[in-house]
Amino acid sequence: MSTSRGSRALGTGVAAALVASVAAVLVLLTAAGPAAAHVRTSDGWSQVRSDGDRVDYRLSLEYEILARAIGMGTEAIEAPDDSSRRAELEQHRDLIETYLADRVLIFVDEVECTMTLDGTGVEQLPATDATAEDIPYAVLQLTYDCHGASSGRYVVDYTVFSGAGSDAVVDDHTTTVDYDLGGERGRVVLDTAHPTFSTGEQAFGASAVRSAGLGAERILTGLDHALFVAALAVGAAGLGQLVRSLAVFAVTHSVALLAAVAGWVSLPAQVVGPLVALSIVYVAATNVVGPESRWRLPVVGAFGLLHGVAFAGELRFEQGLSWDLVTSYAGFNLGIELGVAVLAAVLFPLAAVARRYAWFSLAHVVAAAAVAVTGLAWFLQRLL
Repeated sequence: MSTSRGSRALGTGVAAALVASVAAVLVLLTAAGPAAAHVRTSDGWSQVRSDGDRVDYRLSLEYEILARAIGMGTEAIEAPDDSSRRAELEQHRDLIETYLADRVLIFVDEVECTMTLDGTGVEQLPATDATAEDIPYAVLQLTYDCHGASSGRYVVDYTVFSGAGSDAVVDDHTTTVDYDLGGERGRVVLDTAHPTFSTGEQAFGASAVRSAGLGAERILTGLDHALFVAALAVGAAGLGQLVRSLAVFAVTHSVALLAAVAGWVSLPAQVVGPLVALSIVYVAATNVVGPESRWRLPVVGAFGLLHGVAFAGELRFEQGLSWDLVTSYAGFNLGIELGVAVLAAVLFPLAAVARRYAWFSLAHVVAAAAVAVTGLAWFLQRLL
């Protein structure tokens, strides 16, 4: 009889455990039900076409989701018709361009193309079984300048509506990409888990040459960098001092550029920009009061670090260290050095000849003052 009672007790225990398990599952399903019901997804469409060194990108996004994500305001979100929506898109054009510039990226051989928002519009997606009415979509025409690259390895990096901040207004967003890049055609779906795809192959020689051209262009046309090098060349007391200054500048800006390109160092432009302007003020001032100061080389080296970070910010590269990135970095850095050498080779001999004349001292002071004032004006402008 005791065995019978034990069996009944065991059976009762098993039954109670089963009931408890079923109850727990029901509770979990009940709790998960409302949460699942509130999951919101958003679909988009992308049409991407390369044309020489330009890429045309037609991007379609749900109008309301875009308006909420970038903070266009209640009036824009509740716009009653397509005419009003078009007006709101045009009114917030700069805001849209700024948002997309960091979230729809195209690289060719590791170098980021420069994006411009060329046009905005609205279209209606017809109602389906899942939607009770037509859905208005913002149609955004983007153009990318790929710095002379008409072929190579293209990478598209798409992170619209996928951030953890204010733009995360949907639980999931996907875009279907119809692409024709460098002669390679296809279709791919991008989402939060898979935000990138690539086409083509990098041509190392062409990539290095193109990157070198970009580096030379940056130093020769970037007025703050060019003025810094010019001040070093004109103010050098002799060829030895010039060589030492340029060597220190080359080493430090190369190290900083590599660190920034590889993603090891990141400084905000609001900090780097004013300090680069101050570097011009310093060199111009020391050209007059003490070009042979023992602090000149260490300070030039420190400013070289800032210029290197600035170079990386002006022409962004694809994140993640790779051989492709090293090729592009090496070419870009070589171009910078060539540009520096050209500036120094032109200006230093002219300054050396001018030193033989009596008027040079006054002209030197006036030029240094003009450069210092320019640098100080840039500093205040960038600081404010």
